[in-house]
Amino acid sequence: MSLFRILCVFPLILFAASQQHAKATEFSWKDPMSGASLLYPDTWTQVHNQKPDDVLTIAAPWMRGRDDIALCRMRVREDKRFSIYPVAMSSFVQEDAYNDEFWADYVGEYDNAVINQYRSKQGLGRGFGSMIDFSYISTYGPKMARRGMAHVSLYDDKAYIFECSSKASAYEAWHPLFSQILSTVHFKKTIHEHRGGHYRRLDCDKPLHISNGPGREPYVY
Repeated sequence: MSLFRILCVFPLILFAASQQHAKATEFSWKDPMSGASLLYPDTWTQVHNQKPDDVLTIAAPWMRGRDDIALCRMRVREDKRFSIYPVAMSSFVQEDAYNDEFWADYVGEYDNAVINQYRSKQGLGRGFGSMIDFSYISTYGPKMARRGMAHVSLYDDKAYIFECSSKASAYEAWHPLFSQILSTVHFKKTIHEHRGGHYRRLDCDKPLHISNGPGREPYVY
């Protein structure tokens, strides 16, 4: 093979190898308590959670000359208000419990927060929920204008919230990767999802023993 052909083919081999490597550079994470799981680039690192309901916080690698500080986190909150309801009512449950009022309260934990966009019926994973695009001023770490996206879904008796943000001026560049991580969010299936409604699995209950009187074997249900 001539030197010219080698010089032409070698970059293609490197590119193909890098593409194969890129497909295998995702870290799989799962929360054993809530069943939430997702995939994220293995160049990102887990950092300390800041809130009691945070179950995962990940940060993008530092880049020389950049202070984007791209972060994502998963939050899980117990919500037993709608443990049993018909599937047909799912969107109404979302509109009643996880609507724009929910998000207005949610961003209250940030300084100078502004909701740029709100969308309903934007489910996360298996659940029904909504999302926002929002801006705020960070008080954790360097003070800066930041922009982020957040999605919430109600599934069984828990609300799952996935949020990503970065320096406001760099948000558009990070958004595709944020969305890619978001697309991998999944929840453990703990309930039957039939048309009749969302119900817990009764077949997993322990047997019920009811007395049949003195000296008699109890009824077992």
